[in-house]
Amino acid sequence: MSDGFVTVGQCIEGLPIGVFVWELLLCAFLASFWLGALNEPTPFALGLLNTDWAYNELNVQAVLAAMGVGNAISLLLAGWFSDKSGRAHVIRCLILATVSCGFLVQSSRTLGQTLCARFLLGLTSGGLLAAMIPLVAELLPARQRGFYLTVWCCGRPAGALLAVLLSCLLPRLDWTNFVFMMTAPAVVVYVLCRLDVMPESPRYLYLAGRREEGFVTLAEMYDKEMMCLPWGPDSVSLTTSSEVKEVKSGLRSLAHSDAAITAWLCLVVFFSHCASQCMRAWIPTILATGSPHQSPVMLLALSLLQAEDPKPPASGLSLLSAGPNLDRHLVMVAAQGYMLEVCGIVLCAAISFALTRRLLVRGALFAAAVLAVGATLAERRNMWLTAGPLFGLALIANSAVSNFLLVFACERFPTSSRASAVGLVLFFGQVAELFAPAMGVIMLNRFSVQSAVLAFNSLYFVAFLISFQLPLPGHHEKTLHDIEA
Repeated sequence: MSDGFVTVGQCIEGLPIGVFVWELLLCAFLASFWLGALNEPTPFALGLLNTDWAYNELNVQAVLAAMGVGNAISLLLAGWFSDKSGRAHVIRCLILATVSCGFLVQSSRTLGQTLCARFLLGLTSGGLLAAMIPLVAELLPARQRGFYLTVWCCGRPAGALLAVLLSCLLPRLDWTNFVFMMTAPAVVVYVLCRLDVMPESPRYLYLAGRREEGFVTLAEMYDKEMMCLPWGPDSVSLTTSSEVKEVKSGLRSLAHSDAAITAWLCLVVFFSHCASQCMRAWIPTILATGSPHQSPVMLLALSLLQAEDPKPPASGLSLLSAGPNLDRHLVMVAAQGYMLEVCGIVLCAAISFALTRRLLVRGALFAAAVLAVGATLAERRNMWLTAGPLFGLALIANSAVSNFLLVFACERFPTSSRASAVGLVLFFGQVAELFAPAMGVIMLNRFSVQSAVLAFNSLYFVAFLISFQLPLPGHHEKTLHDIEA
């Protein structure tokens, strides 16, 4: 405060953790839950859904990749539009468009129509997190932000778990009905958004010059906590002159610029997601089949694509025709992994009370690297009971890395570019999920399965080393800033 004036950020910091925050987290959890269910590839990869088009591995690859490409494009566009026209506005438009695509999916019968429908579905739903994460961050006070900004992310594996169980409990469910059921929670999220359970960010409104709307939003936030906003409309501003910082120059300014930090951040996310994608696809197959040589597929179950080993298996079977026993085993492994990941995300969010961002990100990266290599070595020695828990812990560590890197991005970048930065980071993560299977095919043509998996696991160490280029804060929380320094 200065001269009787306060900033919009200081008004948000004065908001207690109460009804408004928990309603906000509920809405974010439902959105994350819905996206996890909608993007879960296991029902398609295991042939648990009934389709009107020829069901083979090539068609499954194309169908799953179509939505992944749509997600990637949507993340870039949604982040940019969120900085230009508002976070809540973009969220409502994307949800409404996704519900409309859900109806469009019902008319898809041929493979071409399915590819178009899946691409449009990814294009409308994929960018939701690019607007959702910055909005939640800007509506939360700084205290314990690490916990509240990451705990609702457990909705994504929970939604994926629902999709897996639903496809098993309703055998031969038509894929159009399955997708329509997965988009149903979007209607609930849209209604909650229209009821201003998730209002527009006051920080953005003041930055865009819409001061009256911003003040009304602040007043409504305080009303939900049964409190009166103690400042008048003329007393609240975007920033004060006392907050202007010295601008750096020369090489030091270049090293600490937003562009350089964004590049390092995207590289860390890219390499960690490549390694994670390999773990998510390889270990469930190993645990379900009991041997890495019984299946010709390296990346299946939880991956966006499938890659056939150039050497046909002795049995001559592919995963899509391996029978119900293998499907059941894979579903059990996938379900156990998602349940463990839900618990792990909540646990890591609670750990943020005690650990700094620096320790959380770098410690989780190092732990993921060690655990992934340990799971690989345990599998080579046929230590299945050891490989399974190590795999689950590696996924938990990777989730912690992704979540707290996004928290760092929200705290590092100003309101004017926060959504664009978050969307770009998520875009590189999505690209990594498309890149890893393609690179896996090339590596399988030249190396053994174990060598390929170890090579992907080593990317965790690469991401760990690159993370030292990031100015990760050595404290628990950091106040958001709204303008460039």
